[in-house]
Amino acid sequence: MREGQRHAWSLEELQMDLARRGQVTDFSSVFRAAEKLATDGIVRKLQLEDGRARFELVGHHHDHLFCTRCHELVPVPCVIARDDFAALERETGASIQDHQVILSGLCRNCRVAAVDDETMA
Repeated sequence: MREGQRHAWSLEELQMDLARRGQVTDFSSVFRAAEKLATDGIVRKLQLEDGRARFELVGHHHDHLFCTRCHELVPVPCVIARDDFAALERETGASIQDHQVILSGLCRNCRVAAVDDETMA
């Protein structure tokens, strides 16, 4: 994952990239390895509405945009401020430990392509 060109990986993408590097393995082994890395806190598992999980290396916190055209998961700056969490905790009595925000829309490249498609039509 550290050497790859992606920010977040589906299990299929992980398996294909391993094969490209000469490490052919079956899907269930990739699944088990990714789940273990998530359990160990090395990667974060993000469950998307398309039903496919993505895995990313744990690092500084950020949120995501899921491109509905190319299906890339693009990192974006966190959209919820720390003060907002404190207010939510006061209001609800809950203790917020973490969050995942996944926005839906078009990534930069697909947005440009969509504008180009409209211009040509």
